[in-house]
Amino acid sequence: MKKNGLFSASTAGTVMLALVTAVLAACGGGGDDAPATTTPTTPTTPTTPVTPTTAFTQSGTWTFTLPANGTSVCYDFNAQAQTADCTGTAWDLKVKGGNMTASLWTNSGTSGTGAGGAFGGPFDHTWTELQAWKNATTDPVSGAIPSTLFFKDAASGVFTSTNDIQSAAFEYGVGGATDHLLYPTWRTFLITTNSAVADATGAGAQVFALQVTGYYGGAGGTTSGNPSFRWVDRAVPGTVRTAQVNASADWVYYDLNAGAVSTATGTWHIAFNRYNFKLNGGESGTGTVAGFVGRTPAGFYDTSNKPVAAKFTDATNATTRLADLSDTTLSVPATASAWVKDATASSLNPKYTGTYPNALNYGWFSYYPTAAAATAAGLPAVAHLIAANAASASLVRGGEGTTYARFHVTQIQYADPSNASSAQTWTIQYDVQP
Repeated sequence: MKKNGLFSASTAGTVMLALVTAVLAACGGGGDDAPATTTPTTPTTPTTPVTPTTAFTQSGTWTFTLPANGTSVCYDFNAQAQTADCTGTAWDLKVKGGNMTASLWTNSGTSGTGAGGAFGGPFDHTWTELQAWKNATTDPVSGAIPSTLFFKDAASGVFTSTNDIQSAAFEYGVGGATDHLLYPTWRTFLITTNSAVADATGAGAQVFALQVTGYYGGAGGTTSGNPSFRWVDRAVPGTVRTAQVNASADWVYYDLNAGAVSTATGTWHIAFNRYNFKLNGGESGTGTVAGFVGRTPAGFYDTSNKPVAAKFTDATNATTRLADLSDTTLSVPATASAWVKDATASSLNPKYTGTYPNALNYGWFSYYPTAAAATAAGLPAVAHLIAANAASASLVRGGEGTTYARFHVTQIQYADPSNASSAQTWTIQYDVQP
């Protein structure tokens, strides 16, 4: 999907393979069957020029043994070498082992301390398409690519969505091709301090109702990365509190009780990094904070779920939506499990396509849950096999923030092709723009 010539990043769902895990468990597979070894083999292709007319001046392959469940291996495209560990900025791509499969991550956001990111995932680009690119920062069709479109790995939770900026709190460019502003969605989010309790009234656990009201601050109110918000404690809904934070450079942690900025190690409920938000729970923090969408205002989206520009640009929204904060008819979780806890997500890990018991496409590879599905794809008649989708590709920015690489998974080999639990060897081919 493209918008103004630039792709819309795939849904930031994490490839946790819940369905795969369930099927494996039913068939005797799982974490106990994950390969025990994580020792990689040596990259097989040395540095070579690609073409003299492109900024991609190096190419190579990375061949490695799939790491055990829950462990990771990382690679530095610029140095063309696997790194000793996954710390610092000198790595660009992380492969994390799962239940006989893997997920891919960039050195950014929630996955690393680097300045990396991904311009689309395996469903957004093909290897053939990206090989035609002469420069990683220039789309041959649309021109220069803003650095912000190399999406960082981020928390995935109640504040994430499937729109162009993966945000449930904002919509981008509702006015058309020349509109580059962010607009609040005016959703009312419920935020509980105890996700083990279903109650959302504030009687069983402290619960806040919160609305995001803007994105711009500074002199003249034009500086991006300054989200503003307002909230109430649902136990005392008559007291509306407001705040704005400068989250243009890094995460800003906020204590809704104190009404003040906190720290990552202090007391906090919600954190902001430009238009990315996270809550202190799940994979984002040590707390028990989680969220729920209490209301999406009527009329803000058409029947195709597209933003209605006139509603988003209405100057009276701040006034007309205020009553939603204290409305006792907001949607609430039916059970404690309905609270949305933060997970982690990357553009490199889109949601799979397909329906069990047929093949499921995870972008970089397809999973064949039955022997029949494997046979139909020309593979051995073995259930739970995966096979590389070599046509799928992505473009990533390196951990240093100045290098780029395009890559694809070209091969997944089993030590024993008749045993889906046997060790896997993966091969990734890439071109580097140093």
